[in-house]
Amino acid sequence: MIEKYVNAEELRRLLSTLVIVLAALAIAGLFAIIVVPGLRNANKPETPTPVSPVVGEPGWLDPAEFPPERGRVIPAVDPQSLIAPSPQLVAKGKELFAANCAQCHGEQGRGDGPAAPTMNPRPRNFSSPDAWKNGYNLPAIYKTLGAGVPGTSMASFNYLSRSARMSLAHFVQSLGAFPHDGGSHEALEALAKELATRGEKTPNRIPVSQAMVMLEREFTAAPPLAVEGEIIRRVVISPSRAAQVLAGSDKWRKGPPELAAAILPGVPANGFSVSTVTLSAGEWKQLHAELLKLGGR
Repeated sequence: MIEKYVNAEELRRLLSTLVIVLAALAIAGLFAIIVVPGLRNANKPETPTPVSPVVGEPGWLDPAEFPPERGRVIPAVDPQSLIAPSPQLVAKGKELFAANCAQCHGEQGRGDGPAAPTMNPRPRNFSSPDAWKNGYNLPAIYKTLGAGVPGTSMASFNYLSRSARMSLAHFVQSLGAFPHDGGSHEALEALAKELATRGEKTPNRIPVSQAMVMLEREFTAAPPLAVEGEIIRRVVISPSRAAQVLAGSDKWRKGPPELAAAILPGVPANGFSVSTVTLSAGEWKQLHAELLKLGGR
């Protein structure tokens, strides 16, 4: 039908033009699918490098995780030996700062540690006197170390001893060249009173993750008691509950009297039959031997 309107030469030109247009559209489509997304990604701002958690260190990463610490007795402290700055206190504070604070605040205390970009608000810049939440005098810094700052990543460091926190406070003050007032007379008196102790005993401390593992291990259900032997079959009515009773304490292993003391108060709810109360001394001895043989399984 189209031959009535165009000759063969014009038809070839039209078909050639159509092929060129279709090819151009195909190239444009491939460009949009393949090239444009790459250009967009090339212009995207770099994603900040994620900060890997520092295992075994406290702070913003997880206040519930800290190095396990055995309890110890801390001798009495003269408060003035901690309130007055000294090279020894500053040096000790520098060590503590590197281990506990530099990850967020930076080695020079300017709030530019590796973890700082992930925090809102940013960590405190100790080299500047601006915007300190509790103030930059010695009692205020000591208070912040003990209580943390709610609503920020600054966690409490109260697991550190008082002398350690005072060393940290002196080092933090050394990071700023501006004058640090000593604090009010009342604040210094209160600080001295808190530091003046006859000595203290710190408890054992473990991180929450370790405590959870220990609790899981402690409260894992014991396998049911193997009902083997005539006397065990006679007195055990619930192998699983009986196994839990025996797994809960090792005192019953000492002898038949201790076994009776562990079993009798809880029958029959503890998995042992009420007929246990009728056992003779010889049968208690036999039951004890059989349970020891089973190992409380």
